[in-house]
Amino acid sequence: MDATSGSSGGLFRKSTAVGEVNGDEIDYTEYDAAVNAREAEMKRQNPNGNFDEMQQAQLRDQVWTQIVNDKLLADINDKLGITVTKGELNDLLTGSNPDPSVKQAFTNPQTGVFNPQEVASTIAQLKKDPNRKADWDAFEADLIKRRYTNKFNALVAGSVYTPKFVLDDQHEARAGFANINYVKLPFTLIPDDKVSVTDDEIRKYMEERKAMFQVKESSRSVEYVAFDIVPSAQDSAKAFAEMENLKAEFAATSENETFVNRNSNNPVPANYFSRKQLESLPNVDELMSAPVNSVVGPFHDGQSFVLAKIEDKRSYPDSVTVRHILVKTAEQGKPTMDDAAAKSRLDSAVAMLRAGAPFDTVAIRYSDDYNPQATGPVGEYTFQLMQKSQLSKEFGDFSFEGQAGTNKIVKVDNEAYAGYHYIEILKQAAPTPVVKVAFVSKELNVSDETNNAMYGKATQFTTKANNAAAFDKLAKTEGITPMPADGLNANSFVVNGLGASRELVKWAYEAKVGDVSPIFTINEKYVVAKLKSEMPAGLAPINEQTRPILEGYVKKHKKAKMLIERSKGKGTLEAIAASESQAVGTADSVNFLQGFIPGVGNEPKVTGYAFYKNLKEQTVSPAIAGMDGVYYISVTARGSKPAEERNLPVERQMLDYSIKSNAANMVLTGLKEVSEVEDKRGKIY
Repeated sequence: MDATSGSSGGLFRKSTAVGEVNGDEIDYTEYDAAVNAREAEMKRQNPNGNFDEMQQAQLRDQVWTQIVNDKLLADINDKLGITVTKGELNDLLTGSNPDPSVKQAFTNPQTGVFNPQEVASTIAQLKKDPNRKADWDAFEADLIKRRYTNKFNALVAGSVYTPKFVLDDQHEARAGFANINYVKLPFTLIPDDKVSVTDDEIRKYMEERKAMFQVKESSRSVEYVAFDIVPSAQDSAKAFAEMENLKAEFAATSENETFVNRNSNNPVPANYFSRKQLESLPNVDELMSAPVNSVVGPFHDGQSFVLAKIEDKRSYPDSVTVRHILVKTAEQGKPTMDDAAAKSRLDSAVAMLRAGAPFDTVAIRYSDDYNPQATGPVGEYTFQLMQKSQLSKEFGDFSFEGQAGTNKIVKVDNEAYAGYHYIEILKQAAPTPVVKVAFVSKELNVSDETNNAMYGKATQFTTKANNAAAFDKLAKTEGITPMPADGLNANSFVVNGLGASRELVKWAYEAKVGDVSPIFTINEKYVVAKLKSEMPAGLAPINEQTRPILEGYVKKHKKAKMLIERSKGKGTLEAIAASESQAVGTADSVNFLQGFIPGVGNEPKVTGYAFYKNLKEQTVSPAIAGMDGVYYISVTARGSKPAEERNLPVERQMLDYSIKSNAANMVLTGLKEVSEVEDKRGKIY
C-alpha cells in the first residue's frame, strides 16, 4: 500500500527534489521559498528597479549556492559542536553589544539611542501579532544562521598559523636575486604544418595529465542564427508622422502636464535643464534657443521619438547645498502629529539654533529626517539641478531660487509626506542659463507587419535548415554568420550572447548533436539553434569543439621535443643561439616571488631554475620546456639584498591575514569537492 500511496511516497511518487547534499534532499518548495524571499528583499531595497530575466537567473544561482553552503555548514557545525544558545540569542537582541542589524532596526531615530528594555518589549509584541510574527521569526532565524557562520569563520581563521620556517623562506625569497643569461627558442621556429597530431597522441597526452583536462560537469554547445525584431523604415515613418500630428496640439495646450501624462509612454514632470544636462540630445542648441511655449521636434532619442515644449527660461545654479530640519505632520497620507504641535516643535528647534546651539545637536533632537546610519553632517544635502523636480516643490523652489546664506521655514504637503522644513542654503553653484522642458516621448515599436516578416524569415530558415549540414549551408548562402554559445550546463538559465533563455537550454539537453531547434524568441530576436556538441563529465572528449585546443597543447609538446633534439651537443648558450639564429639575452635582478622576468615573461620553470641550487653558476641549464618556447639559461650571479631589520610578529601577521581573510571560503570549497552535491534543478525548471 505504501508503494502506491501518494501521501506516503513510494515507488510511484514523482520526485520534487531540486538537488541533494550528501544524501539530504533539497525540495523545490524550500528552494522556491528562498528564491521568492530573496527576490522580495531585492524589490524592497530597490522598489523602482527593473528585475529582468538575467537578474532572476543570477538570483536563482545565488540562492542555490547559499542553500548548499548552509547544509554543508550545518553538518560541519554539528560535528564540531558549534551551537547558538538561547542566552546567546538574547544577547544578540537585547544585550549590551547587539547584532548590527538589530541595532539598526531598533535604534530610536529621534534620539539615536538603543534601549534594550524597549527592544525586548517590542519583540514581545511582534511575537504576539499574528500578522508580523512570521516576519520576526524569519529575521530571528537569519540572525541565528549568521551567528553560526560567524562562529565557523572565526574558528577557521583562528586555526591559521604561519610557522617560522615559512617566514624565513619568504624573507629569503624577497631578498634574493639572480642574474641570468638565456636563450629562447620560440615554438614558432617550427611551422605548425610541420607537426602532425593524431587523436591517439592527444589521448595519451591527456591521460598523462588528467587533472588538466577533467570536466567536472557536462555541458552543451550550440551555434545559432538570430533575426533581430527591430522597427522597419515604415515603422519609423509612421511613428514620426504620429508625433508630427501631436506637435500642434502640444503647442496650443496650456495644460502641459495633463497632455504629457495622456500622450507620453514615459511621462515625467517638466524640469529645468542646463545645456550640460541636455548635451546628449541631438538638438541641444535648438532646445536652448527656442522661445517659450514653442515645441521642438519630433527628434529621435534612443528607441523613442520625442517632442519637447519649452515652458520657461531663467538662470539657476547647477547644484545647491542645503541643510534642514523636518517635522512631519503626516506620512503616506496618515497623520503623525497635530499641525500646531509640529509648528511649535520646529519653532523650538529654530530658537535653539538662533541661541547658538550646534546644528547637528538640534537636528538629532528634533528632525524626523535624522538617520543615525548616514555619514556626513546631519541633515545636510547637495542636490543637482536635475533633481529639483524630485524634491517637494516648496523645498526645491527655495533651495534653488533663494540666496546662499539665507534660511526659511516652508510648509509642504504631498502624497509622500506633509510637514514643516526649516532650510538653510549653505552654498550654490554659479548661476547658469536653464530651460524648463516638458517632454512627450513615444517608443518606436515594431509593427505587426514587421514582426510577421521577421518571423517569416526565421520560419523559412528553420524549414530549410532541417539538419546540421543544411543549417551550415543555408547560413553561408544567406550571408549569416552563426554565433557560438558554449558551456551550457543542465541548469543554465543564460545563453552567452543572447541572455536568459531557459527553453533553449532545455532543448539542447533533449536534442541530439546535429539537431536544429524550433524558433525561440529571446530578447527581441527570433533564434534558430543547432546543437554543435556535447561535453560529458570526465576526461574531455576529442571532438570538433575541443580538438583545436587539445591539438595546440600537443603541438607545443612535440615542438619542444624537436627543438631540444636539434640543440643537443651544443654546449654553450652562444652555440645554441647561433644554431637557431637567435640571440643571447640578459636578465638581471630576477626575483623568485615576482616570477616575471624582463625579456622572458611569465615562465615559472625558468624562474625556478634560476634559483635551483643544483644548477651551478656559469653552467648551462638543461633544456626548459616553457609556455612559449624552449629555454636554456646560465646563472651569472646569485645574491641577496642587504639584510633588513626583521619584525617577525608583523611578517606573521601579514601572511596570516592574507590567508585568514579567505580561509573559511577555502574550507567551504574543499568541503564541496569532497561532498556529494547534485544539482537537479534542470529536471524541474
